Amino acid sequence: MKKTLILTSIIAASSLHGALIHRYSFNDAAGDATGAVLTDSVGGAHGVVQGAGAVFTGSGLDLPGGGSGTAAYGDLPNNLISVHSSVTFEGWVTIDGGGNPWARIFDFGSTNPGGLNGEVTGPGNTNGGGTDGLDYIFLSASRGGDYNAQRVEIRNEDPAGGGITTHDSNVATAFPQPIHFAVTWVDTGVGTSEINYWRDGVQLTANGAVGSNLGDLNDVNNWLGRSTWLNDGNVDATFDEFRIYDNALSEADVLASVALGPDAIPEPGSSTLLGLVGALMIFIRRRSR
Repeated sequence: MKKTLILTSIIAASSLHGALIHRYSFNDAAGDATGAVLTDSVGGAHGVVQGAGAVFTGSGLDLPGGGSGTAAYGDLPNNLISVHSSVTFEGWVTIDGGGNPWARIFDFGSTNPGGLNGEVTGPGNTNGGGTDGLDYIFLSASRGGDYNAQRVEIRNEDPAGGGITTHDSNVATAFPQPIHFAVTWVDTGVGTSEINYWRDGVQLTANGAVGSNLGDLNDVNNWLGRSTWLNDGNVDATFDEFRIYDNALSEADVLASVALGPDAIPEPGSSTLLGLVGALMIFIRRRSR
């Protein structure tokens, strides 16, 4: 805490603050989170906890994991990102346990049959369609049950024909594993865009090509901890912070966030210096292993 106060007091300002459009900090009083509101302190797009077993820890939202028919997840409002031409998802989460293949950190999109009926309004299959995700962008905590492997994926099949893009990474996870993540998605032309992904300040996907635009996404199931593929299990994890920006953060911006942690936003103009601090912190952590 003292380091954060020192850094924020001696460094004036960042482009991050003006671009931040949604912020969920999960700092409610400790206790049962069933049905609780997930407060968006920046954009007012409040979400809700769906399903059973979630608790607030006092500084985070603890999801128990389990089958998507009953287990808790965070449900955010519709159309949070498809109205933009560039976005960044950023967050701090602790992966508490495994056991659920393809468990998601976040998954924004739609489920069969798509269109106006692509929204699933609670645990299980409430819309009466199939169980497969059609449109989505997701970041998984595991790949096929391997928590030392992760995936960022975009699918554009609502309506059909848009294709799928997959970007895999392999980073060791030891439970409970706290991580920082940042995923950018930016339109680069008509029907083209690109993805960048960082975990703990290390870039794992760089300018990954995507054959669709943000506006093509039918983002009616905007979930933390649950998959738009309804047969996938929910993640066992504790969310400390989740943010959405309406631009693509740079590497310096990402490293600035890593340096400050989840409880502070870099001030305008601070990204370069804080980015150097973040890079140094990552280097020190690597050398100490």
